[in-house]
Amino acid sequence: METETEKAKEKPRGGRGWLIALSIIIGLVLSCAILPLGGMALLLAFADGGSTSSGPLTAPRWQEQTVMGSGLDRVVIIEVSGTIGVASDPFGSSLGQNDILSQIKQAAKDPLVRAVVLRVDSPGGGVVASSEIHAELVKLREAGKTLVVSMGATAASGGYYISAPAERIYANKDTFTGSLGVILSLTNYGEAFDNLGLKSYVYKSGNLKDIGSPLREPTAEENAVLQRVVDEAYQGFVDVIVEGRGLPRERVLEIADGRIYTGAQALELGLVDELGNLEEAIAGAMELANLDSALVVRYTSSSSLRSLLLSRLSAPQATSDPLGLRNITDPPAPVLEYRWRP
Repeated sequence: METETEKAKEKPRGGRGWLIALSIIIGLVLSCAILPLGGMALLLAFADGGSTSSGPLTAPRWQEQTVMGSGLDRVVIIEVSGTIGVASDPFGSSLGQNDILSQIKQAAKDPLVRAVVLRVDSPGGGVVASSEIHAELVKLREAGKTLVVSMGATAASGGYYISAPAERIYANKDTFTGSLGVILSLTNYGEAFDNLGLKSYVYKSGNLKDIGSPLREPTAEENAVLQRVVDEAYQGFVDVIVEGRGLPRERVLEIADGRIYTGAQALELGLVDELGNLEEAIAGAMELANLDSALVVRYTSSSSLRSLLLSRLSAPQATSDPLGLRNITDPPAPVLEYRWRP
């Protein structure tokens, strides 16, 4: 039988066990609270195999996923889907703006890549974002790479803008393309403010400082200023089509009135070169690059812990707004877009 002394010795031991367990739980809770605030970066040193290298953190090189074919020469499929200019989402299916630019740059620098097939399924997006992608595609052509575009269900406005530098454009006969032009949309919340009993007081250094305000009607001067901005961006769009497609400027101005076209109509207008799907575009790219055979690949991101942590750190943090009042009291700034918006 156990003596009273032995039983007394066991009690502190059990108490210490509970204390240790409680300490572990508290540590986990604190870790979960600290990591979203930046503590996650401390794990990156261990997430890359214990690397001790210093300097800025860089995204990993894109990996190749084989689609078909074989050989040393590469034909890379780069996909642009959804609205152009959105941020990268590590858990989304579409590539963000930075990802698209990164893939184009990698293909341009890789000596094994002979051709790129840009698969476009997008209604367009921001003027600046479309311009950035267009500029990188021009550099890719200047690097000696063949560029072919395969249009999906939609390749309108900015989707066409980024397609213009291609040597050959393929579209399905039922693809929605066109919508060649610029749009700048403003929303007026003035009546909603009145209904909610809200007031806004603006003190500004000039009459045009709050141009585009959603709380009042625009003035004639503001309309003229904004229309000039739209017109300048439109002329830039026309320039891109004239240069990329080799069409007379007068002809481009005739067809670039904002309307959409089917792939079959676009072929008649000279906006696309052939009707076909992705398979035909790949074959066309190989033909233009003088390739009898090639390894056709897509770029995929690394699934390592390091890449996931980097994606999480770079992702924008959502702001809580359960009643949606922030969208009214602090609406997003107007965006100039090459975008089809019905």
